Amino acid sequence: MDPVRVRFVQGSDLRLRVIEQGDPDAPAVLLVHGYPDDSGVWDGVADELSSRFRVVRFDVRGHGGSDEPTDGYGLDLLAADIAAVARSTGEERVHLVGHDWGSVQSWRAASLHPELFATFTSISGPDLGHLADWVGRNRHAPWRVLRLLAPSWYIACFKVPKIPELLWSTPAVLRAFHASRRNAVNGLELYRANVGHAPQPRKVAVPVQQIALQHDPYVTAQHLAAAEPWAENLTRRPLFAGHWAPRTHPEHVARMIAEFAERRPSRRELVVVTGAGSGIGRATAEAFAAEGAEVVSVDVDGEAAARTAAATGGHAHQVDVTDAAAVGRLAEKIVDEHGVPDVVMANAGIAVAGPFLDTGEEDWRRVVDVNLWGVVHTLRAFAPHLVNRGEGGRLVVTSSLAGYFPTAALPAYSATKAAVLSLGQSLDIELKKTGVGVTVVCPGVVHTNITRVATFAGLDAREQERQRASMTRWYRLRSFGPEKVAREVVAAVRAGRLIVPVTAEAKLVRVLNRVAPSLVGKLGRIRVPG
Repeated sequence: MDPVRVRFVQGSDLRLRVIEQGDPDAPAVLLVHGYPDDSGVWDGVADELSSRFRVVRFDVRGHGGSDEPTDGYGLDLLAADIAAVARSTGEERVHLVGHDWGSVQSWRAASLHPELFATFTSISGPDLGHLADWVGRNRHAPWRVLRLLAPSWYIACFKVPKIPELLWSTPAVLRAFHASRRNAVNGLELYRANVGHAPQPRKVAVPVQQIALQHDPYVTAQHLAAAEPWAENLTRRPLFAGHWAPRTHPEHVARMIAEFAERRPSRRELVVVTGAGSGIGRATAEAFAAEGAEVVSVDVDGEAAARTAAATGGHAHQVDVTDAAAVGRLAEKIVDEHGVPDVVMANAGIAVAGPFLDTGEEDWRRVVDVNLWGVVHTLRAFAPHLVNRGEGGRLVVTSSLAGYFPTAALPAYSATKAAVLSLGQSLDIELKKTGVGVTVVCPGVVHTNITRVATFAGLDAREQERQRASMTRWYRLRSFGPEKVAREVVAAVRAGRLIVPVTAEAKLVRVLNRVAPSLVGKLGRIRVPG
């Protein structure tokens, strides 16, 4: 934590307290707080940024250590205050950041004084003129307007005289909002002076980044969309956090501010696929690459992974997914070299067929190690990175029709695939609020090389080969290739679907499990490959 430097800037009718930290010669970032805060709401963000930037923040008029205004709280005065602080840095252009009412003010400042700002990051505070324009354009759809206005119901209460001041006299309320009474009471004038008196919207030429807080009860996607006709260079990034993200998620907010201020080029979608050397894994890697993704192909067969990487223009890594430590090291390596993946597909799998009484312990351990532990190791290695990034993502696991279709022919395989299905459903519930979703892919009979390396319990080598050849012919006759599964995977990731039965038989059995489960049991007695 760098030591802070305090100074004062003279505005049109008052003095503003300014706090600085970080290298005075580094690029300047100007942070503007909202209601009912003061500049202290930025403490964590400022600490994160100060190693690379000169961090400047100030108390809005009437808040914190700044004076009480004599000319009021109109938006143009607030914008003039921001401009005065920006000029006081001596920088040609500063990177402007606003949260809540700080963002509302900053939109105005960026439109009136674009020459002062290199970039503008808006967090949970739309431009009032943009909103008024949006309402005017949608007046023929009153329900849309009502949905926009409903989250701001409290503003009507704030505009009532005296009563809000009484509310802010309650210590418990002040503690809940981390507010002082002076900030809370004076800040009411922001609403009273400006809501209902929106200025004409203006074009904003400064590059704008909107950090879209996904758990914000006050500012919705509609509020953010109002800026689209007015911001000439607009970027929007999700952050799975609530309204006070600068306080609760300072490292995420700081990272997004820094990346935008440094104008780092947006990287391509990053996709990691295990079991990518062949079959569904390879087809899925190719499908994501065809959409422009950067793909990392992982397989126990390093040469097969390299062939997929060559076909997709991506990267290859060899790893045995049954080795938890190795998978963990691989995840760290991928994150260090390429960043946090947007999509991770835990797809590696093997087949063990044959009756339960003929399936030995070694076969059980092998199929559980690959089909279940391999998925668990992959998810445990990558999921924390996606969650900690705070921007969502997708975890894809490959189950099977066999995961919800018990058969006498595949008890070991079915058990592992049922476990993967349940794991995916459970994990989706657990991670929902983090924005990381789960997709469980359930193919049926798909022609891949898994049939050529399947294990048939209780058979000698010659009979094993005969069964493999028979199963391969049967799957080939079904004529459903892995590229069709890959298309379903990509579509499901884009749509955010949880359970994805792919083939016709997979879809039919899923329906029958709901409407005629006894029939599913009877079908499971038929000894055919599945």
